[in-house]
Parts: sequence; C-alpha cells; structure tokens
Amino acid sequence: LSMVFHEPVLVTCVLVWSIARGSDAVSGEINRGTLEMLLAQPIGRLRWLACHTTVCSVGLALLCGLVWLGLACSIRTQSVRQEMAPTVDISLPLLPWTVPIRVGPAQQVETPLARLVDSSRFIAPTCNLFGMGFFVLGLSLFFSSCDRYRWRTLGIVIGIFVIQMLLRLLSKATDATAFFGYFTFLSAYQPDAMVHFARDNSAAAWWLWVPSDQRTLSWPYALGPLGVTLTLLVGGSLRIIFAAWRFRSRDIPAPL
Repeated sequence: LSMVFHEPVLVTCVLVWSIARGSDAVSGEINRGTLEMLLAQPIGRLRWLACHTTVCSVGLALLCGLVWLGLACSIRTQSVRQEMAPTVDISLPLLPWTVPIRVGPAQQVETPLARLVDSSRFIAPTCNLFGMGFFVLGLSLFFSSCDRYRWRTLGIVIGIFVIQMLLRLLSKATDATAFFGYFTFLSAYQPDAMVHFARDNSAAAWWLWVPSDQRTLSWPYALGPLGVTLTLLVGGSLRIIFAAWRFRSRDIPAPL
C-alpha cells in the first residue's frame, strides 16, 4: 500500500497544484496585467504573497489529507483472500518445541484488511508527500517572484524537477552513481521506506535521527523519517523567504 505514494497520477496531481499555484502568484498576475490593480489596493506585497502562500499550503494539505483518507477508507472496507489450512501443534518429546501438522484441506478465507494493516502507519508518508509538494511550491514561488512570464516560470520549474528526477534515477542505477542522490531533493521523499522501517515499531516513523545500530537496509540514513520531511519543509520555507525578499525589492513591469 505504501507504493500508492509513488503512483504517477497521485504525484502528478500534487505537482500540478504546487507548480500551477506557485507560478501564478507573481508572474501569472504580471502576465495577465492584474498585479498593478491588486497592489493599488491597501495591501502590501508581503501580505499579498503571504495570503497566496497560505491558500496554496492549505490546499496542498487538504489534497494530501484526502490521500490518507482514501487509504484509510479502503483499508476499512476492503478484504483480502487468504489460504488457510487447519493445523494441530504436536509437541516434540524432550524438546520445548511444537510442530504444526496440517490435518485438512486448505480453504479460502476472507480477512478484513483492517486486521492486517493499520492506517495510522501512513500518516508519516502523507506528511512526507506534503513536504515534497511544499518544496516544489516554494521553488515555484521563488521563480514566479523573479520573472514576468508565467509560461517561462512553468518551464523553469518543470525543467528543474525533471533534472532532479533524472538525478534520483541515476543515483539508484549503480553504486558508482549513488552520490548523485546528494544533489536532488527527491532523495528526501521516502514514503515507502518509512512504512517498511517502522513496520515493527510505529514510533520509528517519527524519529528525527536514527542511531547507527538502528539503521537497516531499507533505511540506511542518519536522518530519520521525520528528519527528511523536515528537510523538505525547511527547504520550501527558505525558498518562500527568498521569494518574499525578491518580490519586495523588485520593480513591477508594465503589462504588455
């Protein structure tokens, strides 16, 4: 179920929201010729950008919340078919062991999925999805604050994301190219690894730092699941701050 967070449709929806709304903040308004009219009202530039960022962030949070809600509803309403056979445990003489012996034919049994999967384990991956979308939103806001054409802002942000995705794929290709993972923010997007890492200890999904003796093949990183999510949130916040600084100091060109 954790692979849902890598579904192309889901990731595309989050990216479309973040890139489209972020690029529309400044360069979109300039391109339409409406930013001058908006700033002519009694509202400052920073307040306008803060309102736009808040609306985009709330919308992104609702979108990610719907992802988790859909997972939770499917877990509660779906069932899986398991093959089970009646067994009898036989104790071994002189040994503290028991051996299960099959005593009948196997039967197909419908088991509710809620008995096998806890929906709360997907909260941390959902937050990680929000962090990835928030990072892209901050990137879009920054380039939107620097440019005057929305189409160019869209092209730059989409191009950067494609390059980041290629670097991520290259880092997974061979051990010799693994170092490329340090140059892409997508290395901090690990929803499936979070679920696998916390399968035996649900509290591990909220670790900020992973001790060296607790690292596994699925999670060999020093930063914990919460740490990588905070990395994305901090990166997005810094880009929003840079966007606010650039928007406050730049001249607004006349609409063409």
